[in-house]
Amino acid sequence: MLAAVALMFSACGADDAIDEAQQQQTTPNVGEAISFSGTIAEGLYMENDDATRVDVSGADITAWHAGDKISVSDGTLNFTYSVKATTNDANCTFVPRDEENKFTSKATTFNAFYPAAAVLGWNGNTLSTMIYTEQDYVENKAGSTDGFGPYMVATATTTGADDNANFLFKPIASVIDVDLSTFKSVTNLDGELEVVSVSIYAKSKVSIAGKLNYTYNTTTGAGAITVKNNDATDYSYSTQSETVTVGGINKSLDYLVNDGIIRFYVLPVTITGGVVVTVRLSDGTYYSKETSTNVGTAEAVGLSVSGVQDGTVCKPYYKKYNSSNMTLTNNWMGTIPGNIKFNHLSIPGAHDAATSACDNNSAKCQAYTVAELLDKGCRALDLRPYYNSNSLVIFHGVASTGVTLTNALDAVTTFLDGHPTETVFILIAQEGGDDGNTNWQNRVWSCLNGYRNKNDKNYIADYGWEGKLNDCRGKMVVIFRNTYTGGTNNGDLGCGKVGWGSSFNDKTIMTGNGSGTGRGTLRYQDEYETTNTSTKLDNMTTMLNNHIAANETNAGYTFVNNVNIAGTLSNISSLSTSMNTAFLNSSTFTNHTGKFCIMFADFLHSSGQKGDQVYNLIRNQNYKYVYKGRTRRGLTTGGGTGTGVEIKTDEYADDTQVYSKRSF
Repeated sequence: MLAAVALMFSACGADDAIDEAQQQQTTPNVGEAISFSGTIAEGLYMENDDATRVDVSGADITAWHAGDKISVSDGTLNFTYSVKATTNDANCTFVPRDEENKFTSKATTFNAFYPAAAVLGWNGNTLSTMIYTEQDYVENKAGSTDGFGPYMVATATTTGADDNANFLFKPIASVIDVDLSTFKSVTNLDGELEVVSVSIYAKSKVSIAGKLNYTYNTTTGAGAITVKNNDATDYSYSTQSETVTVGGINKSLDYLVNDGIIRFYVLPVTITGGVVVTVRLSDGTYYSKETSTNVGTAEAVGLSVSGVQDGTVCKPYYKKYNSSNMTLTNNWMGTIPGNIKFNHLSIPGAHDAATSACDNNSAKCQAYTVAELLDKGCRALDLRPYYNSNSLVIFHGVASTGVTLTNALDAVTTFLDGHPTETVFILIAQEGGDDGNTNWQNRVWSCLNGYRNKNDKNYIADYGWEGKLNDCRGKMVVIFRNTYTGGTNNGDLGCGKVGWGSSFNDKTIMTGNGSGTGRGTLRYQDEYETTNTSTKLDNMTTMLNNHIAANETNAGYTFVNNVNIAGTLSNISSLSTSMNTAFLNSSTFTNHTGKFCIMFADFLHSSGQKGDQVYNLIRNQNYKYVYKGRTRRGLTTGGGTGTGVEIKTDEYADDTQVYSKRSF
């Protein structure tokens, strides 16, 4: 008999993908099928004092239901078995899905996993499955008969004389519910305003999602789970993430009827210090709630679990959060899995930030202060301090903003303290001087060094541009356009520096003393001298198509694409309106499905100059971005692709992988 083929597939069409794997195996001789029965040995540890096991039993946690399927393996073959009849009990009998794909009488050990749709593949006694960073509401919804359910494993042995294998299932994942009933008042059944997605962020940054390998040791009779560090996907670089998002909610208005419960499946780990729950509405607004109570402090899990990053394993639990007391916020990064590379994000930025404070109105490129920009969702700041009389004041040309570099960075760190899911990219350039100004270098080095240990916290993400979002949360990612380590204070701060010259040329990001050490490559478009919107848009398009899109999977590149346009200070507002309009009307950008990276614009968030629309276009690109082999998209299957997955208008695939765009 052939070894079972491990097949990676999206859960949309998971049953058909399992069938395909089965068809590649040798079918056993037709005989009397082994009778499988299953008992749910124990429920989940109840984290909530007001929760009872009854609360979850109606939601497929402690009882079998019609339509439930398990994946069974004897170490060589694996087949899908279904619940024999409708049941609402912890005990049930399973039958083979069809007569040709079943196990026949023989003495052997069987492993079983529920739900079958989550199985990526069996290889001997090793099972691969995934707790996804991006989950689907229809599959997760409480009481669903066509969705997922609590992840459980079981082992049973037949003797040959007794052809019945009695599985005793135990949970290997935790369940978190978020009660969104308070959002019914802001949800319009006609679709005008709906909850689009809900995310949970573990404040301790422990992984709550990842790829699992479950192995049963036939010698010791013990099971072990290993959480894998890497699944070789191009966009995530690690399956483990401290953020889980449930999407597809606005397509299923029955969540209102279902008491507004949104269900998450997460790894059985202790979440120290609580979570941040973020709700995204269809109008682009966000609501967040932060808790401080530890989750998962119960007894240790019965199975051996290893490989979880930054945390400890605990007994699988059930936890419920209410959406009451949520506040309006712009924690949009809190909806993005932390295993995504920083340079694969689309980040809206403010060109010549802090200029709202200029006394000269014609020098203003922004209408909002640094603090206001961050509160509204801006996540990149272009800061240009000028050294004058032992101070660093941010200027625009010859116009002073009156805002010091310390003022601006204090606003950033204050924001980050209150928004731990977010990160801010800082681009610093020397205004009104040259790289040889050692006073500027010493002063700016000392300023940044103060944020390496402020309030016992390091606010600078060391070389964050080459890391994952999880490495940057709550911190600043800093790159200088000028040398800042050439003075007497020249230690490596974890910031980067590049030579700023002609656009589109590769600039090695350097760190440390002197020439430093190369830490990746920056490529930017900053053709600020042109006053023609068409020319500027052509430059932006060249940057997008020839560089950003061409290096879609390259982890070594950081990109900056400037939307701002040159002009005299007297007409900067009207020119910015024209440039922002041209950007918004460009099908190259509005139809692009990949990353934008960092984009700086004038009058970000300002409706008069269409900066609010510019912000939305850039930020929303994160929800159009293509993640390879990452996402479960619905339950419908299709044919003709060899993957067992329906290829919709917003999806494409090759022979082995499914690529699915985020639709929430």
